[in-house]
Amino acid sequence: MSNSTEALNFLNLQSPVDGDLIGKINNLSSSQLIWLSGYCSGLALNNSTELTQVIAPQTENQVKVLVLFASQTGNAEGLASELEQKLLQQGASVTLASSLDFKLAKLKDYSFIFILASTHGEGEPPDDAIEFHEGIRGRKAPKLAGVKHAVLGLGDSSYEHYCQTAKDFDAALTKLGSSSLFSVKECDVDYQKDADAWINDVSLLIEEESKLLGLTGAKVVPFNKAKTSINTYTSKNPFQAEVLTIQKITSRDSIKDIYHIEIDLTDSGITYQPGDSLGIVAPNSKLLVESILQALNADTNTNVNYKDSEVNLEKLLTEQLEVTLLNKPSVQKLAELTNSKALQEILASDFGDYQDKNQWLDVLLLIEEPIAAQNFIDVLKPLKPRLYSIASSLEENPDEVHLTVSLVKTVNNNGERFGLASHYLIDRLQEADKVSVYIDENKKFKLPANDKPIIMVGPGTGVAPFRAFLQERDVTDANGKNWLFFGNPSFQNDFLYQTEFKKYLKSGLLTDISLAFSRDQKEKIYVQHRLQEQ
Repeated sequence: MSNSTEALNFLNLQSPVDGDLIGKINNLSSSQLIWLSGYCSGLALNNSTELTQVIAPQTENQVKVLVLFASQTGNAEGLASELEQKLLQQGASVTLASSLDFKLAKLKDYSFIFILASTHGEGEPPDDAIEFHEGIRGRKAPKLAGVKHAVLGLGDSSYEHYCQTAKDFDAALTKLGSSSLFSVKECDVDYQKDADAWINDVSLLIEEESKLLGLTGAKVVPFNKAKTSINTYTSKNPFQAEVLTIQKITSRDSIKDIYHIEIDLTDSGITYQPGDSLGIVAPNSKLLVESILQALNADTNTNVNYKDSEVNLEKLLTEQLEVTLLNKPSVQKLAELTNSKALQEILASDFGDYQDKNQWLDVLLLIEEPIAAQNFIDVLKPLKPRLYSIASSLEENPDEVHLTVSLVKTVNNNGERFGLASHYLIDRLQEADKVSVYIDENKKFKLPANDKPIIMVGPGTGVAPFRAFLQERDVTDANGKNWLFFGNPSFQNDFLYQTEFKKYLKSGLLTDISLAFSRDQKEKIYVQHRLQEQ
């Protein structure tokens, strides 16, 4: 009996599919089998909430595409996944990879390279992309003659080096001999619309390329992930979590207002690891928005045009626009629009100092002539979520996430000014209220193997992730040594989580702790001094 006959007999015995159908399938040609496998995969994926990857059938003459992402907060990675799904449907052979893991020499193996990259800090690549960013511009980078590429950049036009990482990648690929299909697509904070257009353009291009090769591709049907997936909840679709605890952990005599906050994740299916951050989607304060409306001579019924739609100004300022953080380019636009001498003087001097102590309300109060509400909102940036290092281990605190939050507050000539999310979490929310949250994964900041020793340097609220590290090592019985450096102004007033750290010292989990309380003696001592001593 032949191997194929044995296989057919086995299928007839084990398969839930009718035997006649199996026989018909066995007589199909290779191309028919490839098409059918893609069709069936699509049907299976459409009916499943467990599978998380679309797999297209492979053929020898498929268009070979690399989709590479350099992501700091996960946005570029999310868009890269969207592009991957689109290209799989066009019949392409797609490799989706992080710049952290991808081998530089393999670039030459692809006909098309599409890079989606965010820019971090002052024009710097994301942490995951530092080595790749250096390598692709170095002497060991492979020649890419005959390759074609396109690059999408995510950034914030408030910064001087807007989308610089994407521009660097585009220039490097071109220098290596690759042909640029489009100019770099620069996407600002509110990126989705521009990114969708770019993904569509790339998809159409690959579709045409596939047609030239005589490929139709399996039309794999996109599937809906289970609602319990961590990836279900994003900044655009956050989870509505209940606030369990808001507890001040500095004394009344402290110069800092620091709080421990516990949030309930029950029924969310959200998971996280120590080192990850929690995104907080916070609205602007009602009092601040009312003051801005007054400065604009507007009221709660005023409407403006935003993204080609007429919207209520009060709602727009509360939920969608950044009014607490100033940025120089936007202030420059307003200064030019209003011809304000006061703003021009500030821009010509130390804008950084002004930026730290003032908000958009203060800018409006400086302008000599009234400004139309429409002109004002046209210079504002979209409201961004705020990220906080997670201060808990999910293993020790099931269905909970903890934060360590310092109230951001300054005083200027016009009164008190508060940070958006810290003020929201501490003063504007109460226990049992709902807060919009999502997980921001940090693949570069993770605990090493259980037996590896770690040194943790966390002054002030910077100790938050290391509380999570210690909880995780405690509950998993890790045997690696743990040394914590912690500092704050005063031992009596500001020793965050003192009881917990003492418990860990007593149990032996915390091998050593080096403390620096800067104002407890005449000469100020900081964490860096303790590091130098050791």
